[in-house]
Amino acid sequence: MKRLILGFILLLLMGTSAMATTAGKITGVITDAATGESLPGANVALEGTRKGATTDAEGRYLILAVDPGMYTLTATMVGYGTEKKEAVQVIVDYTSTVNFALKEASLELAELVVVAERPPVEPDKTTSKYVVSAADIQAVPQVRSTSQLIALQPGMALDGTNRIRGSSTQVQTGTQVGYYIDGIEVDRSMLTGVNTTAIQELSVLTGGMNAEFGNAGAGIVSLVTKEGRGNFSGRVEYKFTPAGKKHWGRDVYESPGFEDNVQWDNPDWVNETYMDPGPDRTLGTSDDVERMAHERVDYTDKRGHRLEGTLGGPLSRDFSYFASVSYARSPARFPAAEQVSDDPPRMQATLTYRPGADIKVKALGMYQRSDRFQGSTRNNAQNIFFPEDFSASGTYTLSRQLQVLTLTHTLGENTYYDLKFFYNKYDRDAFDVPDATEAVRKDKAGFFNLPTLLREYTEEEDTRYGIKYDFVSQVNRSHLIQTGLVLTQRLYHRTREDFDNTKSRFLEFVADGFELGKNVKPWTLNLYVQDKIEYGGLVANLGLRWDYYNFGRNGSMGEALGKSPMYSTFTRARYEMDHLDSSKPTMTALSPRVGLSHPITDRLAAHYFIGRANVFPVLLETHRRQFSSEAPDNDLNGNGMIDETEKWNAMEVHTTARQPSDGMKPQRTTSMEMGVDWNFVADYTASITAHYRRDEGLYSRNNISYWVDPLRGQSSQVNAIRNTYWQTARGIELSLKKTFSNNFQFNLSYNAEWVRDPGGVHYGKHSANWYVLPDADFISGGHYWTDWEVQSDGSERPVPLTSEQVADISAKAEANIVSWTEQAGSPGPGAGPWQPPIKTNDNGIWTASNGQVFSSEPTGGQRRNQLSLQLYYATPMAYGPKMGAINPFGGLRVSMIYRIFSGEPFEYVPPIGPREFRTGATAMKTDLYAAKDFRAIGNLRPTLFLEVSNLFNERSTESRDSDFTYIQYGLRLPPPDDTEFLLYGDPREATRYRYHPREVEIGLEIQF
Repeated sequence: MKRLILGFILLLLMGTSAMATTAGKITGVITDAATGESLPGANVALEGTRKGATTDAEGRYLILAVDPGMYTLTATMVGYGTEKKEAVQVIVDYTSTVNFALKEASLELAELVVVAERPPVEPDKTTSKYVVSAADIQAVPQVRSTSQLIALQPGMALDGTNRIRGSSTQVQTGTQVGYYIDGIEVDRSMLTGVNTTAIQELSVLTGGMNAEFGNAGAGIVSLVTKEGRGNFSGRVEYKFTPAGKKHWGRDVYESPGFEDNVQWDNPDWVNETYMDPGPDRTLGTSDDVERMAHERVDYTDKRGHRLEGTLGGPLSRDFSYFASVSYARSPARFPAAEQVSDDPPRMQATLTYRPGADIKVKALGMYQRSDRFQGSTRNNAQNIFFPEDFSASGTYTLSRQLQVLTLTHTLGENTYYDLKFFYNKYDRDAFDVPDATEAVRKDKAGFFNLPTLLREYTEEEDTRYGIKYDFVSQVNRSHLIQTGLVLTQRLYHRTREDFDNTKSRFLEFVADGFELGKNVKPWTLNLYVQDKIEYGGLVANLGLRWDYYNFGRNGSMGEALGKSPMYSTFTRARYEMDHLDSSKPTMTALSPRVGLSHPITDRLAAHYFIGRANVFPVLLETHRRQFSSEAPDNDLNGNGMIDETEKWNAMEVHTTARQPSDGMKPQRTTSMEMGVDWNFVADYTASITAHYRRDEGLYSRNNISYWVDPLRGQSSQVNAIRNTYWQTARGIELSLKKTFSNNFQFNLSYNAEWVRDPGGVHYGKHSANWYVLPDADFISGGHYWTDWEVQSDGSERPVPLTSEQVADISAKAEANIVSWTEQAGSPGPGAGPWQPPIKTNDNGIWTASNGQVFSSEPTGGQRRNQLSLQLYYATPMAYGPKMGAINPFGGLRVSMIYRIFSGEPFEYVPPIGPREFRTGATAMKTDLYAAKDFRAIGNLRPTLFLEVSNLFNERSTESRDSDFTYIQYGLRLPPPDDTEFLLYGDPREATRYRYHPREVEIGLEIQF
């Protein structure tokens, strides 16, 4: 298999290559203005770059590998005047058509300058794609988070969840949305950590996708980072957040939820003290510290600051750079260990080298880091009086980094390739973690917690590096062939301990074998080919993608083995390493995709798409192991201590441990859509798309597996991950957009979605219950034993079965298989019949199943209706009457964002009648930004601005007190006759609402 893959890679490298996902192209025809005849040999230059082209015999030219952005094109020819087209916008994966009509030269003929206009509808748009340019980002200056910018696009979830058109966000299914930075796949946190000022172009594909994108079922978010241009420029912004209470309701120290447990008018309660055991954590020693039991801090007297800066320009004739850095200190909304927290510094930089017209080298670097407290800290509940800067479980550091080195090489006017090397790392390190969990301590009244230590931490490292090779060739006027590969190696390990109390212990890890901290090494290979066909006014995108995933570890013999007598504890489960499949599990997937665009007129175009996408499992879900115990480890060799070989020997396989099942396949998505873009008047363009998506074989955790032992019978349960879940989504996506003119622009987005998935437990291939049975081959193959012997170092060794035991247990195992086969078809414990056992691997493992019928129900988290409006108004500096040297109405900029979306569906059982599905409360919010630009002082252009979040102070109830009172009376709070509500008030007044109260911030921006 490896030789076949390597051979295919070499074939691609020698012959063709892959589509570059970060560039567009410019094409057009140059003619004689007087005769209309084509002009062969005319030259076209892309100003600010070294790119250009010469027209062919038909007067056509082509410029490939053009970065997104605004450009000026210049056309020249001997004997003709020069013509410039300004404001030529290039969009990733789209064709920008720019034609020239040159006039014959004369002595008085001056250079002709024309402002180019992009076509109102994209003629080669074959799927729903929403492009946000750098200029569009400037129109929503209050949106400084990339995640908020993404959420405003049609098809995306306005509530901030990671959904496109109602896609699944279950942990076990993984994200159904793919994220790309400069053509490299990253996770959502890395992409949303990019400063919006560092984005050259953001694209959101909400329906189908070209073949270069994979491992995503619902859609793609792709951004291209900025590069330095020919002029030196920069920007600095400072934003100030005033002090004040930043949540609804009363001060949390007087929260109604505490009822009579706070007694601020009782001096004894106010002055109560306790002894803290100090650094040695032993009471009664010299380092004990007396502390106030009920000490409040003024958490509302904290201010916030945010600073962001960008800088870019040339370093020399061949080198340019761009850098963006942001840093913020945000006041806590509630009492916390950190009253003012440092938001992760976000740093991005690009360095570009252009030694000639045919070669460009771009280096991208990104880094994010944050330091946080972990474990129980001060909050608005019973830990409210924990000391400031106290953390029960120490601290942790999160860091993310991405480096991408890209070589773009143009091979003539019709062909180029990209070669990318990338390194992406996520790291979480824990510090000062307690050795053990202390017993809970309370104040004298027994209500509020006193600070105690908790052993709880997570350490994780995830490194991905690889190569991406992209190639594109315009083989003739009609065919743009793209094909390529991505090879990714991953190194991953994770260790999590959670000791809830002095007895309970929980361990979760991903490691190579049982060596905690040692990486597993899965890898992927992605190959794809795409043909963009432009013929007779029609555009077709035909794509095919092949994905390969190697788990990077040997395969298990079967799920639920942890409930067998052989592998039931951490130390005993180690021996499974000697009985794994010799080969590493793999998955492959093939994804065909077809997109069509039919430009009906230059102002009306239709597009159609149908295609398949596949999503591989989340590594954590398929590689992790979980163990737990309520007892201490056993000193098996009796030497009075727990040796390293005895550590964790009392930890048993966790009941809800998720294990990968035999026969897991990639999750499959089939998407189809039909849409129309219509520029119905002036610069107003509407887009409407009807879409349908079916997700099949989604991974589900709720598949209970039992080990059926030939001696002990059925074990307790363990959860396995199987392809047993499905989901359908259909809806309408609407966009109404006006480009900037007459001082304003707007963008209206509306989504209506109907998403359904199975309710309850499943039946047949969607079974909820699975039974794992060994046969005689398993017993005789040395995989089964019943006894252990203790070694001198405290380790245990399995005692092999005798020949008599092998014969006896093998016979019972075979009898089990026969018995389960005979009951196939008879009624099971649910509504469905028993399924016959099926042999799942060569080790001698069989599985049987039964289940219950399922129904189709609305998906939790679905928002039936979502609408957003972005409105931007700006005036030129010389606008309106002057007052002295000032134009008070000039240089004004106002941006408003309005969001409204329906509540989530929930199941309601009325007092009489069958269950129903109702919808929660609607949420809405309006944000406002207003700025005044002042005339430049030298090279400095200052701006003062005001931001108002939640302008109209909308509460938007997130939770309701009860389903019955909400449905019957529209009440979201407790009923007015509720005794405790009348006495104390709403116990959830501070946290019941989706949005925080109105917040006003001011700032200063300086551009140069």
